[in-house]
Amino acid sequence: MNFISYEDFKKTDEYKNFIKENPSVGKIKILAFTAYGAIPIENAEILITKKVGNKEILFYRGFTNSSGVISNIDLPAPIYVEKPEFDDIPKYTMYDLTAIHEGYETIKKYRVGMFGNVKIIQYVKMTPKIALEGVEENGN
Repeated sequence: MNFISYEDFKKTDEYKNFIKENPSVGKIKILAFTAYGAIPIENAEILITKKVGNKEILFYRGFTNSSGVISNIDLPAPIYVEKPEFDDIPKYTMYDLTAIHEGYETIKKYRVGMFGNVKIIQYVKMTPKIALEGVEENGN
């Protein structure tokens, strides 16, 4: 994964256009778990990225706490109009959320839409890796 940091992105010309379209801030809370929400996943690495122009921007990188949670991640977003005109669709910005943990199968990827001044909750469902050492293909 080849990203540039959000801080480096702020120094580019593309940032000016991006922030003009996304002058507000949305918040996201991550809940990583397994077993239908019964077991939180600690230390899941969370990456939030977005492709802007020809650059892949890393907006956030962090790890879930012992409750499987990361709260209050701020992301640029368009201004949210609570009562839009009848046929208006609220504007939002899409981000890619990736969750990685060595004890769990594959990398989980989600597309997340962010609205300004709105807090969303993103559930990240992870499946544990099952050690199959010494087990033959027929199950014996």
